[in-house]
Amino acid sequence: MRYEISEVVKKDQVMELVFGNCSKPKDLLGRHFILQGQVISAYHPDAVKMEVISEDGERYPMDTVERQPVFSLFLPHKRPFSYQIHMTFHDGNTYISSDPYSYEGLITEEEEKLFSKGNWTEVYHKMGCHKVKLGNTEGMYFAVWAPGARRVSVVGDFNYWNGMLYPMHKMENSDIFELFIPGLSCGQFYKFEIKNVQGDIIQMVDPYAVMNEEKENGASRMFDLGRFRWEDSRWLSKRYHGNVFKTPMSVCEVRISELDSPDEKVQEIVQDMGHTHILLRGTPERAKLGVERGFFEPAFYGNTPDTMRFFVNRSHKRNIGVMLEISPEYLTRAVHLFEKKHPQAVNYLLANILFWIKEYHIDGFVFRGLSENSSDFLEKAKEVIKKEDNSVLFIGEEIKGKQTRDFFDFEWNMELKAGVEEYLGTDFEKRQGKYFCLSQPLMKGDFSNTLLLLNKEKNNLFDESLIDKKPSCDYDKLTGVRMSYGYLMGVPGRKAWDLHSHENISSQEYVKSLIRIYQEYPALYEYDPLRASFEWINGMDAESSVLRFMRKSPSGRDNLLFICNFGTEEKENCQVGVPKAGKYTMISNSDAVEFGGEGRDEHQEVQAVSECWDLRPYSIKISVPPLATLIFKF
Repeated sequence: MRYEISEVVKKDQVMELVFGNCSKPKDLLGRHFILQGQVISAYHPDAVKMEVISEDGERYPMDTVERQPVFSLFLPHKRPFSYQIHMTFHDGNTYISSDPYSYEGLITEEEEKLFSKGNWTEVYHKMGCHKVKLGNTEGMYFAVWAPGARRVSVVGDFNYWNGMLYPMHKMENSDIFELFIPGLSCGQFYKFEIKNVQGDIIQMVDPYAVMNEEKENGASRMFDLGRFRWEDSRWLSKRYHGNVFKTPMSVCEVRISELDSPDEKVQEIVQDMGHTHILLRGTPERAKLGVERGFFEPAFYGNTPDTMRFFVNRSHKRNIGVMLEISPEYLTRAVHLFEKKHPQAVNYLLANILFWIKEYHIDGFVFRGLSENSSDFLEKAKEVIKKEDNSVLFIGEEIKGKQTRDFFDFEWNMELKAGVEEYLGTDFEKRQGKYFCLSQPLMKGDFSNTLLLLNKEKNNLFDESLIDKKPSCDYDKLTGVRMSYGYLMGVPGRKAWDLHSHENISSQEYVKSLIRIYQEYPALYEYDPLRASFEWINGMDAESSVLRFMRKSPSGRDNLLFICNFGTEEKENCQVGVPKAGKYTMISNSDAVEFGGEGRDEHQEVQAVSECWDLRPYSIKISVPPLATLIFKF
């Protein structure tokens, strides 16, 4: 070995490399400039001969080092030039490749410091796997954080999953390992092979992977996020400059497992119903297969990032927002990492939240399954979200022992939903004793910034899928469902509907009409902290089972009166107290023929009379059909 080569290539480094223990292969491999010229070194465990081929076609034979498959070349000049390595193997086959170890890393020293402190929120731009072009060479850049690892290698279908071929280089001030591999392209599979200090070797998927195989022990797949072209700038501008607290918001829940094709059917249904947002919920099938989805990987049909981005882009072009459910499973894993107090783990989680906003244009996050120990993570997540874009929604449910009403933009109204379900689940003859379940939750404060979920979860009493199984109670059940929808549309707060919570055509038309009323009347969606939007007329009449209340607009015009008969008998000449004189015009009747009802007492317009009732100076008399909700404007 020439003495010039020995200035760069050390025996102990060669042995570390050959035995798979090298954490800094760039100290040995690649090109190194010295006083006398430059030294180029390369390694392949199966090579018997190597040559350097310069950009002008000159060939320079390389010498073996320490009788190992490590080859080096000294050139007596310092002129940088592009080169490739020509390898010859035992079987006579040859291979030409650019030298991965001749390229500089992409992560800067400043980014490395930010990462170590847990403050590099855009870490996903470089960590993981990314298609890049360095000079005139295209390939894939890999970076992963592996604390305590003795060696980390990139393995895949391009190198026969051999961890000896592409050991990654450990950065100076962190446990980040990185490597650029020329010639790789999107679609190829890869993993990271890690050798720990005990000498154990494991292969793991990329924690930053945006695409993984849909099978147990599957590999990550190379993908280029930069090729997608968004067309939703108008929507993003509208969202940023808008005020969600003064505009209608109706959410439609969609399970990702239902999106089994890239057609526009779901968006057409959502738009036709009048919903303003889609809430994407995850699917449990992957967990059943023993496959754990990565934090950066969308659980979407086709399992490709672009199919989900295409869905979001198309929704935005239809003026439909898209929110993402943060599942309890995700949150459990996130909190577990967060509680370890490693700044890098915290950085990973917060970067993930930012990733969905910037790379998928997500309009909001909905957190479910919250526990007491999740509050610290949620506070940091909210900080990141609002710093990036204050118009991105932050929605969650109450955390036991925590005051969360002002913490979330909208909070799940679980208490009201539970009260209605308990009342409706009680036999008719016993409901009088459960009347407080309807009224009591609404007496505890303002619910304007809450979200009420009307879906088809197990045991949910709004589940219409049971209708066909019990023909004898079809009418009562459908009538009760419509009455309940009307009542719940009247209570404060935004509503979230399951995509299939109103499969019956008549009920679907009724829900559509309710959403149209909701969007037309600011009394139902505008919130003024100085003026209560909800006011009871009478919430204590358990004997008649008729609830009546008002929704008031900030302007004082186009107020609404809701009258809900939870009983099975028609209430003829039902007297209802009202706040002022004038006409009260019916705008909705859940018993209308067009909604599957009997059409009793439709198109009512009544004049208030000066007769005190329900502690109001005026009153009206109307007939209220059984199991019906009537809405009047005044």
